Amino acid sequence: MPVCCLLVDDEPLARERLQSLLQEADMDATVVAEAGGGKEAVSLIHEHEPDVVFLDVQMPVLDGFDVVDLLPDGTTDRPHIVFVTAYDEYALQAFEVHALDYVTKPVRPDRLNTTLNRVHDALTGEDAAGQESLEDLREARQDQTLKRLTVHIGKRLRVVPLDEVRWIEADEGFVFAHTDDGRYRTDFTLSELEKRLPPEGFIRTHRSAIVNLSAVYELVPEPAGTATLRLREGTEVPVARRRTEKVEAALT
Repeated sequence: MPVCCLLVDDEPLARERLQSLLQEADMDATVVAEAGGGKEAVSLIHEHEPDVVFLDVQMPVLDGFDVVDLLPDGTTDRPHIVFVTAYDEYALQAFEVHALDYVTKPVRPDRLNTTLNRVHDALTGEDAAGQESLEDLREARQDQTLKRLTVHIGKRLRVVPLDEVRWIEADEGFVFAHTDDGRYRTDFTLSELEKRLPPEGFIRTHRSAIVNLSAVYELVPEPAGTATLRLREGTEVPVARRRTEKVEAALT
């Protein structure tokens, strides 16, 4: 039996490419329907009951995670979800909602075949090896250097180039990125960002702060061995005593 697929993407060309790749895939896959948005996707999922939904993340009105939230809770009543997106920042969130896989655009034929094998194993109850490889994928993504940062603006998600991020702070359990336009929440922890931001461009200055080195105006030593980083727009960010030497070295 072919794997029944539903494609969800607000870009028609992206759906067309994915459908073409599925037609050429090693495994028999049939596209039963396509949706250009989240609201339409929810309706089509209930109508066609596909085996798997290839789901874009960034879409107007309802994004990919909104679609998942609107599906039945029972695992037997919902299709498997494969997120397909141009950005890798959503990977951890995708695993938190129990996505079967996470594929970045442009989709490669060999990568799609791997995904279809995972779908097949999940449908036949032979997904133990697939889950193990999925965990490997998750760990690998946690080590990948970020090329951009995704932040929340109300219910929307905005992708911010790293050179627009001046500094990042932890405040009352949340992590915020400061840009020229404002202060925006991100889903990363500071520890995750410290590992994944380019080390030549960002540095941890304090247990609650990471600074973009290109935004620094001067380093001001303090009597207790601590220091203060002054950014070009006037913000002052503390530097912990044990981090002062490393910050100074990064600036020279």
